[in-house]
Amino acid sequence: MSVVPFVIDSSIVLAVLRNEEGDRLAAEFTMGADMSSVNLAEIVTKCVEFEIDPNDALQYIAGRNISVVEFNFADSVLTGSLWKAASKGELSLGDRACIATAVRLGATAVTADRIWAELDLPCPVKLIR
Repeated sequence: MSVVPFVIDSSIVLAVLRNEEGDRLAAEFTMGADMSSVNLAEIVTKCVEFEIDPNDALQYIAGRNISVVEFNFADSVLTGSLWKAASKGELSLGDRACIATAVRLGATAVTADRIWAELDLPCPVKLIR
């Protein structure tokens, strides 16, 4: 039996760090998951915005064995093209980077952003709330 790989969105780590709704389910998806390097940048940015020590996020990522996947040329092209998948502003750059990474890796994207489930995206999606 093969394990379904997961690519986690920034919202997953932030839900855990901020004790948000769905944080327990989010934590279940993080062990051994993949994450785009773009999403790591977004997590650090949000930590600064929310006055969370970014080292808390980095330690969590390391402790959960989350692999940070480099964002490549093809990811960039797909991320740009995903702009049309939703109305303006519904999918951020980080959202689209997560989706593009999941597509490349043949994985399921995991997010707290409910809108993803309503969109016709090129990868499976799991929600934590």
